[in-house]
Amino acid sequence: MPRGKQGNANEKWRIIDRQSDVVAYEHSFLRGQRIMMIYPFNTTHILMIILMPVLIFTVINIALSKREEKTMATVLLLISAFNAGLYIVYKFAQVADPNFHFDLLTNLPLHFCNINLILIPLAIYTKNKTLMAYQVYFGTPLAGLALITVYPAFIGTSIFGFTTFVYFFYHSMLFAIPLILIKLRLFTPSFKNILQPTLMLVALTFFMHMFNVVLRATGLAYGANYFFTFGLEGDFFTELLWGIIPFNFFFLLPSLLLFAPYVLIITLPFHLSAKARQ
Repeated sequence: MPRGKQGNANEKWRIIDRQSDVVAYEHSFLRGQRIMMIYPFNTTHILMIILMPVLIFTVINIALSKREEKTMATVLLLISAFNAGLYIVYKFAQVADPNFHFDLLTNLPLHFCNINLILIPLAIYTKNKTLMAYQVYFGTPLAGLALITVYPAFIGTSIFGFTTFVYFFYHSMLFAIPLILIKLRLFTPSFKNILQPTLMLVALTFFMHMFNVVLRATGLAYGANYFFTFGLEGDFFTELLWGIIPFNFFFLLPSLLLFAPYVLIITLPFHLSAKARQ
């Protein structure tokens, strides 16, 4: 082959090789991006719902385990206040996000976990056993449920996105702090402390349902669905309960039975320990 043609052929193959390298890099980059995105029960989701609550629980427990009770309560109060403040910043970030449709009346801080951002520090500050029991028996499992069932707005988003990361962080805090109250002996589970928090949950849910009804009936917010008393399309748990009782608000009542195994596991060891001491 003449030297000129051979040089052109070599240059052509070098260009093709470079193009192949670019395509391979782009594919690798996209795979890496997808790995860091949240999809229901993909690797990233599973790692987040396990590692983040465990890490928060472990770090706070180690930091406070040998402190005085007053110091424990003060630090937990500050951590809870920080978590509530972070939620406010998170909401402002959603307002500023052009990809997020923000409607004020459907984004008030009136969902279960939003209210707990206030109730947890209130429980710690007042040392109110009913509020603490409410967090232990209902706050932790429902925060865990929020972590497991990815909110639709975050599906397909990067875990390093601010709003996505904060969503998982503040729910992980809501999951861990009630358990830390038990671990640090600031609250002791007891079967005597179950009824009042249960009535409190039912009353709050009913109040939110009536608020939803008013917002929908007046046309102020047709999509108002605080505490999901109108169900949540595509959500396995609410659709399962709706299949049992197909009526708004009332379909949630059987869900109280789903808390029973968790309540038993959390409370029985302390009950048996108290019996043994007697």
